[in-house]
Amino acid sequence: MVINPSNSTHTLNVIPRYYPSNILVVSLYNEASKVTTTPTSTYNVTNGKLNITFTFTFVDKDRHQVKVTEDDVVVYRGKLLTTTQEPQEFKLTDGLYNYS
Repeated sequence: MVINPSNSTHTLNVIPRYYPSNILVVSLYNEASKVTTTPTSTYNVTNGKLNITFTFTFVDKDRHQVKVTEDDVVVYRGKLLTTTQEPQEFKLTDGLYNYS
């Protein structure tokens, strides 16, 4: 999943392992700093997708592992990539190399 770090509120639209009926806990593990954060979140189910909304300040070009749990049972697990680039035009090395 691609997240825009310019926004402070984010929504993940995922297909869960099962549909929860209780409070969800979202854990974000930063792969660079090796720090886990647990932002406050809300969720709803629309057309079979779990929509999780949370507030978090991301840094551009960071990678996070996301784990969503309900009572210590994993509902969803995946990865997030933060970038200000458009997803269709994404380049991993954008701005890293300059050729003259």
